[in-house]
Amino acid sequence: MIVQEMLIKYPQASFDMMTPGGFVFLTPEAARELLSGKSVTGHPGVSEPSRVVTADELLNQEVVSSEYSNNVWHILSDFPQMEQDSASPEQGVKLC
Repeated sequence: MIVQEMLIKYPQASFDMMTPGGFVFLTPEAARELLSGKSVTGHPGVSEPSRVVTADELLNQEVVSSEYSNNVWHILSDFPQMEQDSASPEQGVKLC
């Protein structure tokens, strides 16, 4: 499942997310704004106070794990994994 699907499936929930770019907390209102294409604020996990997280960056991330409690989804997300060709990487490569 991707983040966008979670936001659509649970429109009344909040989302506490750990992403590859840092931490994002979405209220139901912020989730709706993200789904409409607006950016949200996130925390990179370092001394910088916040950063802009775009809808394109966040919505297509894969949900790696999730846990629900007190109307909040706690989500670990990651960028989608690229599909590998079925051919082995050694094919067509000549080592000298």
